[in-house]
Amino acid sequence: MRLTGLELTGFKSFAKKTNLLFEAPITAVVGPNGSGKSNIAESCRWVLGEQSLKSLRGRRGEDFIWNGGGRERANRASVMVTFDNHDHKFPLDYDEVTIGREVHRDGTNVYTINRSPVRLRDISNLLNSVSIGTSGYHIMSQGEADRLLSANGVERRQMIEDALGLKIYQSQISESERKLEKTQINLREVELLRREIAPHLRFLKKEMEKIERSQTLRAELKARCLDYFAIEAHYLAGEKQTVEKLGAGPRVKLAEITARLETLNREKGKETSDSPLEQQLKKIDQDLEKLARERNEINREIGRLEGQIEAWESVARPSGEEETVSKSAVAVIAHELSKALVGAEQLDDLSKFREVINKVVALGERLRVLSQNSQATQTKERSEALERLKTEREKFNQKLSTLSAELLKLEIERKETRQVWETERETRQGTEREIFELKLKQAECQTERTAIAAREENLARDEARFQTELDEAVLLTDRELLRYAEMSDSVKNLSREEQETVRRQIERLKIQLEDMGVEGGDVVAEFKQVSERDVFLLHETEDLLKSVETLELILRDLKEKCAVEFEHGLEKISQKFQEFFTVLFDGGNASLILTAEQKTKDEAEEESDLLKNSKNGKSNNESEEEKEEVCGVEVFVNLPRKRIRSLEMLSGGERALTSIALLFAMSQVNPPPFLILDETDAALDEANSRRYGEMVESLAKHSQLILITHNRETMSHAGIIYGVTMDGDGVSRLLSIKLDQAVEYAKT
Repeated sequence: MRLTGLELTGFKSFAKKTNLLFEAPITAVVGPNGSGKSNIAESCRWVLGEQSLKSLRGRRGEDFIWNGGGRERANRASVMVTFDNHDHKFPLDYDEVTIGREVHRDGTNVYTINRSPVRLRDISNLLNSVSIGTSGYHIMSQGEADRLLSANGVERRQMIEDALGLKIYQSQISESERKLEKTQINLREVELLRREIAPHLRFLKKEMEKIERSQTLRAELKARCLDYFAIEAHYLAGEKQTVEKLGAGPRVKLAEITARLETLNREKGKETSDSPLEQQLKKIDQDLEKLARERNEINREIGRLEGQIEAWESVARPSGEEETVSKSAVAVIAHELSKALVGAEQLDDLSKFREVINKVVALGERLRVLSQNSQATQTKERSEALERLKTEREKFNQKLSTLSAELLKLEIERKETRQVWETERETRQGTEREIFELKLKQAECQTERTAIAAREENLARDEARFQTELDEAVLLTDRELLRYAEMSDSVKNLSREEQETVRRQIERLKIQLEDMGVEGGDVVAEFKQVSERDVFLLHETEDLLKSVETLELILRDLKEKCAVEFEHGLEKISQKFQEFFTVLFDGGNASLILTAEQKTKDEAEEESDLLKNSKNGKSNNESEEEKEEVCGVEVFVNLPRKRIRSLEMLSGGERALTSIALLFAMSQVNPPPFLILDETDAALDEANSRRYGEMVESLAKHSQLILITHNRETMSHAGIIYGVTMDGDGVSRLLSIKLDQAVEYAKT
């Protein structure tokens, strides 16, 4: 794997798209001061995920975007670095891997791998897999050559861990620590949840004890109720049968008596009000009375007619004046009389006959008056009139005979009917006696029926009470209680007093259950739910504890492995440091030694502490600093022909050479894919420059080098030289030059 290219667009002074191709093991970048050379090194650090803006000479994200200078300013800055991945050291199925970063004016950063958006973590994990860590030891910006010496022991240790490729372990450790911390937080949360539900669970357990007690009471109640209701149902069934049997006779007898009374009363009513014989007798009496009256009227009329006849017979011949009486008037009266008599013969109704008789009498009276006033009527006319009167008398006599016969017939019928009526009256008196006797029997039956009705009422009340007690018992137990009917064949013979005792026992059990006031279904369901949740949380706790143990074991193994590899690697780096130091200083001694330092946990694990403090509701100022011992790396050197006690006693050149020796030593033990060194040779003299160049040649066998330099000796080892220039518009431009041109170009 090697670095093949770098593309800058709008990054700091590189306003236009600028491409650098790294086709040689050593590439040199030269140019005048202020031309933008160092921006190339910073762009590499920036695109690989550097988050410290201060180390990149910026305060905010938009400081990396081209800001104008006579040209229109850019809205974004982007850098892309391309790697040859034919050896697939990057764990990706690509022969070429391009890592990109883009920043916008609003500070938004976009990271890409092969132009696909990714997270910063994804890029960090990818770089850690090829020993490109975040400490930046493989990219030394201008003025940072001394950073290896000026850093404290812990920071120096971090750089060495990156150089040894232990960052992958550190990442795994950090990830495991995050998982461990998250697991511990989850464990505390689960334990807190268990503590929260514990009081409620205890309450539910007490309620369950009550429920169990109530279930025991229900079982006892159920057993007693089964016997009680079976016995009670048997008793009620027997009582009902007895009442029905007792009530059947009086009920039937009473019904018969009532029916007979109704029949007799109907007959009596008919006899008293609508008796046919009485009606017939009344009618016969009325007809007899009417016929008697009519007979008397006829007799009177006959007598009158006979008187008239006698009068006509005894009257002398009328005088001549009387003869002047109108014959026509007599003829009219005679005609009306004849007509009346003819009508009388045709009448069967006595009342109508009476009217005719009255009419005849009136005509006779007119005739009499006429005869009195008509003394002078001719004898012939008198004779005719007298004859007519006799004829009329004869008709009345015949009618009288008919009426007499009718009267005799009615008298006989009346006598016979009265005999029959007398017989029926005697019968009716017997009916009244029977009615009286039946009413006495009816009263006796009603008295007996009243007693039976009272017993039936008591039975109905007992049956209603039985049903109420059964319903209440079913509610307190279950519907299985309805099986009492199946025990009818095996019921005990208990007295009503003994049964009442059992009933009182059942009532006491009901009261005890009601006093408990426990709703079984809801409590049981809730207890089951809460218990299951508690068991689940318990299992979660156990799983989390196992996870904590596993993670702690993993962390311990990772730390031990990292520590072992670090110690071995540190020993190798220390040996290489000694070799390079001896070459550069022509003697002397140099070594790297582990030292113990006190480091606060807040400093070592800032994010973790912030999380813990937020969980505990404490600020950083409120939390106590937990001290832990951290091993740092110290640098010890001994210059030839010079005694020094510390690194602070070294001169600038000596510090530069010591830094270079240490950097090259770190690069030799676990060579990174590339090294970018920004004027790390600035303080070297000619002799040391040659040694530096030889060391660069040696490093180029294992790592790709990009050197930003003004040193001719350094330039001479480069296969490709890029010159960077800047015109008056403030835009950095790139051009390819030869060594002689580069030397002259760098001096300008």
